[in-house]
Amino acid sequence: MNRTKAILVFAALLALSAVIIARGGKTATIPVPKPAPTPGPVAVQKGPIKLGSSLSGTHLLQGGNGEVYLDISLNVGKARGQDRAPVSIALVIDRSGSMAGEKLQHARAAARRLVASLSDGDRLALISYGSDVTTEVASTLISSHSRRLLLHAIDDIADRGGTYLSGGFEAGRDELLRAASASPEHLSRIILISDGQANEGITSTSKLADMSRKALSRGVHLTTMGVGLDFNENLMTAMAEHGGGHYYFIKNSDALAGIFEKELKTLKQAVARRARLTVQLEPGVQLVQLFGYSHRQSGRQVHVDLPDMYGGQQRMVMLKLRAPTDSAGERQLAQVQVSYSDVVTGDSLSLTTTTSATVTADARLVKSSRDRTVLARAEQAKISANLTRAMESYASGDVAGASSSLRNQIAVTTEANEELRSATLDRILGKLKRQLKTAREAAPSSAEGRALTKGGKYEAYQMAK
Repeated sequence: MNRTKAILVFAALLALSAVIIARGGKTATIPVPKPAPTPGPVAVQKGPIKLGSSLSGTHLLQGGNGEVYLDISLNVGKARGQDRAPVSIALVIDRSGSMAGEKLQHARAAARRLVASLSDGDRLALISYGSDVTTEVASTLISSHSRRLLLHAIDDIADRGGTYLSGGFEAGRDELLRAASASPEHLSRIILISDGQANEGITSTSKLADMSRKALSRGVHLTTMGVGLDFNENLMTAMAEHGGGHYYFIKNSDALAGIFEKELKTLKQAVARRARLTVQLEPGVQLVQLFGYSHRQSGRQVHVDLPDMYGGQQRMVMLKLRAPTDSAGERQLAQVQVSYSDVVTGDSLSLTTTTSATVTADARLVKSSRDRTVLARAEQAKISANLTRAMESYASGDVAGASSSLRNQIAVTTEANEELRSATLDRILGKLKRQLKTAREAAPSSAEGRALTKGGKYEAYQMAK
């Protein structure tokens, strides 16, 4: 038996030697397939805008829930100095009885500084509203003569009446649309100020937001400025969101002039207008949530109309997606496109990126692929949404519910930041703790409580951008 085995082993060695000799003395190797390339952040640039898209994790667990965050970034190059487009502004000032005194004085002072800051060739319309609407000065080209006319009209604005906000908005919109026919190259912006509740004309938040959206579709952007502690911040935010502009909470009216200058600066540095973000979801991929922006979804396409973009700006849009994870392998999730008009050249440009992830059964690979920067941004977006809800609860008198929400958010964010180690989240945690302290100590109807509501919602608004 042992002799037979020895003979067989010897024969096998001879056969192997023959194979080696036949191949020139080299041993044969079995090819090992290379792993598929790991998907990661992608970025493209055309004109002044760079579009990037990143996932919170490049790998998804096979058989898992497939949830992943898609972080879209728009980075804008510096404005090209003297090549800026001229601006056309309709300044719409609330002159209702509640604006009497310092508020109206500061609004007039800010308007005068706006007139001084505009360049010859820009346009300005001046409108005031109370229970009625007055076009103090129709849209006019800025010159030495029109400056004197505008300053005189500003000084004559006196407080009276209720708050016919919709009428003031419509008058500003109509002035800009008329001006656009004469000066189509101008960037059009309504700046609307109010310190109170819309109580005359159209007062519905949804209807006013729809009016803003329709004006935006015609090229008119809207920025809203809420002054003091008595205006409807939900209304002012919704109008600005749907109007493609900005919303400002101005607790003290003496800050109005600085906010005017900030808004004018962004207009003067504008490099892109009529910007639209379109996310084309791949079959089977679902949109769970889009944070911080009003959007429309038609089938697998998600559309976001963006405000005009200015030099040096970074704008972020965060989406939560759910992808199929039934089979392993690379899976395309979405195609991201941003289209816009270059302010200087007038060219219509578009940029596109494609985002994909790899589905795998390796849980360690899923964990190691997590992107802490994107996850920190996602945490910030979730805090924004939850903070808004907590402030709504607090304003309605549910102090216990609001406090509980804030406590839970602090606990969740603290735990998340043990892994993420984000300085931004550290700062946000500090603010959340101060807001929780105020919510416990101040009545919602008090001045401190109303400041907490409006300030908290404003921080949430800014956090989501």
